[in-house]
Amino acid sequence: MTAMGMFSGLFSRRVDSPRPDHVTFTLAHAAYTYEDGHTGLRDTTLTLDTRRTAVIGLNGSGKTTLLKLLDGSLSPTSGSVTITAGDKTLQPGSRKDRKSINRLVGCVRREEIPNSFYRSASITKALDTHMQARHVADSERQARIGTLLAQLDLSAWRDRPADALDSEHRHLLAIAAALCLDPSVLVADEPTKGLDEIGTAHVARALFALDRQVVSATHDTDMITRPEYAIDRTLLLRDGSIVFDGSARDAVAAYADMIRSMRERV
Repeated sequence: MTAMGMFSGLFSRRVDSPRPDHVTFTLAHAAYTYEDGHTGLRDTTLTLDTRRTAVIGLNGSGKTTLLKLLDGSLSPTSGSVTITAGDKTLQPGSRKDRKSINRLVGCVRREEIPNSFYRSASITKALDTHMQARHVADSERQARIGTLLAQLDLSAWRDRPADALDSEHRHLLAIAAALCLDPSVLVADEPTKGLDEIGTAHVARALFALDRQVVSATHDTDMITRPEYAIDRTLLLRDGSIVFDGSARDAVAAYADMIRSMRERV
């Protein structure tokens, strides 16, 4: 069985409440300015519905701000952001839509995992408590935990506490935490940050083998051009604006040209 086939059965879907296969993010003149006056994202109009989207750019270019607007961690200070899933249209940042968005959009923040995970005796208990707090049924929790640990290569660590994991497996646990509610899409901010080449490949394989949408910000331009990760679309950001939108290879070439031009001006 292929890696994609293994992950396509990550969770069974209940017939009475099927999860949408994909969602569409729509930004209409969306922008975000932080309280200190710093512009995180400038006026942006964009529709994202591709299966694999990468976001690249220098530090401070707006990657994290864009992802937080997509997952609802931030609300735009002007314009709007909406998520369309089936016949529903939701607004990230809206209190009334928060629960629905949490079930549709899983957030991966580098190697960050919920603080509660560090208070649990084991990662198995941490995942169980995390799901229980979100009202996942007992029988379903156990099935999900077993599958997550196996598919994300965490079974050997199941009885160990989160702080005993090495960096690579902590990154994988962050993905597992994001998958607890069986979301339709993962929004991942630098999911391989700080890993060596082997660790990066391991985590990237796990992330992109998932049978669901992924929007991922990264500095690893070599990773996004690898054919096995099947990146459909890449956005290049600079100074809070999208300056290129196209294939991964063309985006990486535009990124290299941008950096070269900046160095020449200096």
